Amino acid sequence: MMLQRADWAFLFAVVLVVLLVSFLPSPRDQNPPIPADQDHRTLAEEKTCSACHAAGRSRPLSDRHPKRRDCFRCHRQA
Repeated sequence: MMLQRADWAFLFAVVLVVLLVSFLPSPRDQNPPIPADQDHRTLAEEKTCSACHAAGRSRPLSDRHPKRRDCFRCHRQA
């Protein structure tokens, strides 16, 4: 089976799109890291984040913050 010119153009476009998407910055690179202070050094899992950052707690998240519960997906430990 011989590939025609349109097939090669399509393959080239697919490879180009995959390469361009792979170079996009991840959200983890743009978001602030988890602070390296005393309160955050003992963080072992994400469930402990809501102890301080839930609504009505000492440091609640802003209204603009996504309502996700997987903190380490976007924030890296310092």
